[in-house]
Formats: sequence, structure tokens, C-alpha cells
Amino acid sequence: MGWFLPSEEEKMTRSRINRRQFVRTAAGAGAALAGVAALGKPRKAVAANEKILMGIIGSGGRGCAIMRTCGRLDPAVEFVAVCDVYEPRRAAGLKDAGGEAKMFVDHRALLEMKEIDAVIIATPEHLHAPHLIDAVAAGKDVYLEKPMSHSIEEGVEMVEAVRKTDRIVQIGMQRRSAPMCIEAKKLVDSGVLGEVNLVRAQWFWHQTPLNRNAKFEGAFDWERFLGPAPKRPVEPVRALKWRYFWDYAGGIVTDQGTHLMDVVQWFMGRGTPRSAVMQGGSYRLGHETPDVFSASYEYDGFTASWMCTYNNSYENGWKILFHGSEGTLVIDDTGYRIYAEPWKEKRNREPTHVSKEGLPTLPHVKNWLECLRTRTQPNAPVEVGHTAVAGPHLANVAFRNHTVARLNETCTEVTT
Repeated sequence: MGWFLPSEEEKMTRSRINRRQFVRTAAGAGAALAGVAALGKPRKAVAANEKILMGIIGSGGRGCAIMRTCGRLDPAVEFVAVCDVYEPRRAAGLKDAGGEAKMFVDHRALLEMKEIDAVIIATPEHLHAPHLIDAVAAGKDVYLEKPMSHSIEEGVEMVEAVRKTDRIVQIGMQRRSAPMCIEAKKLVDSGVLGEVNLVRAQWFWHQTPLNRNAKFEGAFDWERFLGPAPKRPVEPVRALKWRYFWDYAGGIVTDQGTHLMDVVQWFMGRGTPRSAVMQGGSYRLGHETPDVFSASYEYDGFTASWMCTYNNSYENGWKILFHGSEGTLVIDDTGYRIYAEPWKEKRNREPTHVSKEGLPTLPHVKNWLECLRTRTQPNAPVEVGHTAVAGPHLANVAFRNHTVARLNETCTEVTT
């Protein structure tokens, strides 16, 4: 019983304990940032033209894209602070903020700015828990990039921390706000597919191998990057491509899986999986985490699969297929189609329902900004973020232990 490969059990158990201590220490430090009084001070709804002052923690490509979207959607949003451990990314964030924001390396110093109302957090996966917990404890609303957590255990602590406050937290799973997904969900709920017993999710992209000789192009705070991760000598590729190393992320499984498995669970309405198995490996790209895999999930009343390769771009991008007794829904980044049963009859090979709308991030950011003003819950709150990545985390546990991984009904405990 455990979370990791038996050969690494002692090492990884120590790491897990260190992470838990780090996260809990962050919670205490966060409360101290703004004082306990900040937690008990409810924020009121604000007028549409009232300024919202923001900061960004993690001003890489994704963080800056969200920052620019905020500015386009709401002229009353002003970015007054930028934080990143990497100097070139701080500079990029400062440019997108208009050139006058304060710059920080330590996220806690940014959170001490009492005038800041909300922050975008787009840091590596292993830093999401301490950064989110610190932010809400300091009285800030948050847009947190997906996947929400680095483990199911961390997700539980993050939900608890947010619900001790009245902060508005949106997890960056933009399909929850995409008109085409909302429309397709209504069709599934209407029963047009009949009884759905099989769902297949896939993502095919073609990437180049890691450059192990990559170098930093400016000052980089290695210790702050590591945070709760195991200490090790400076190795730029691990920071520049953090997503593909176990210490900092769950690889493609959690990165893209949190999007797709969330749609599976949202459309099916059956909660999180009971169990998972996964096969795969790192075959070509030099990742620690798999670049090719196939995961299988057992849910109440249906089976789901999550398959991916980053070594081939056939049907380039993502796709989810819901196979029902009365029809099949195919949804991807071009829209959705529904095909009636029996498909084998030529007359049923044309879709009965079609949407050609793509998948922009804009509606999801817009939803968050609206919720900041109305003080209502957004489309992807922390509970959704936690359960969305539970299946991908479960698959990684199964893969690393070469066994079946099981999840309890409350989505709080994994056994193997």
C-alpha cells in the first residue's frame, strides 16, 4: 500500500512528509501576511466600473496570456505587481502589466500588498498548494491555473483552506465556461445519447525531445523554484520544462487529463473513478513522466479511457467520445457532433447535432471577473478542480506502482 514505486518508497515517503509540512507551514505564513482579521472580513460586491487591483504569481507564457485577457475584458482591472523566480519572465510580466508594476521574486512579498484584490497563479504544479493557501489567507481572490494540485492529498488541504475564507477561486479549466461544452452537456442531460457505458478521451501532439543542455537566460532563484520539492543541484532543464519531471508535476497525464477527465465526469454526473490502471512509458522525448500512455478507469455505471501520445499528431489535439445506446457524442477543439444509432446504417452517418464553435479561454476568465464583482461562485471552484485531477493522479499512482490504484468515495484517500 502506498503512493510510489516500492523501490523508491522510503525516499518518496520522506518527500511526501516534507511537502505536507511545507504546505501547512505556508498556510500559517499566509495567515500572518494579512493578519487573522483579513479572514473574517467579508468582501462586498463591487460596481462594474470600480477598479480591481491585481498581481500575478508566475508570469510565464500562460500567466501573461491570462493577464492580457483580463485587461481586454475589463478596463477597470489594473495589474500592480508581478512575481516570478525567473528574471526574463518577470520582465515579460512587467511589459504586459503596462510597465509600472512592482516586481518580486518572493510571492509572499507580493501578497503583503494590501491594495491587491486578486492574483493570478500560474506557477509549476508543485507550488500550487502553498501559493493558493498563502493567497487566500492573505485575503486575495485567485485564478489558479490547472491542474489544481500535485496530489490528491494536497487537493484536500487546498479545498479546506479556501473554504475557511470567502475568497473567490477559479481553477483554469476553461471547458467549464465554453459555450460549446455547456450546450453539449445539455444535450447529454436530455438523453439524446441513451445509456452511456463507454467514454474515450485522447490527446495527440508531436513534440521535440527535451534539451538537456538548456541554459537560463537570466537570473533564476533555484531554491524558491524547488519550494517543497527534494533538494538537488541546479539543472536548468528541470525548471524550464518542469512539467515533465515527477518532483514538480504529473506530466501530460495531469496536465491535459485534468481538462478531459473533468469533461467526462461533468457530462456523466457520476463522481470520481473507483479505480484506475495505466500503461505507458517515456519512449522518445526524454521525460521522466510518460510521453505515451493509456489509462483505464472504472466508474459507477461506465468505463472510461484516457489515451495520449506526444510523439504523433494524427488527429492533432484532443477529442472525447461518449458512446451511448442511442448515439455517440464526439467533442474536440473544433466543436461537437452527435451521431445516431445504429451508425452502421448509412443513413445515420451524418451528425444529428453539430457545433463548429472552438474553445476560447476568454469566457472562463470573464466568468471569474464577473464573480469577483458579484461575490458568487465561479464555474470551476476548488471542489471541481480537486475532483477533475483526481483521476489523472490515480492513474499516475497506478503506473508508478505497477498495480491497480483505488480511490475512496470522498476523494480523499488512495490505496494500491
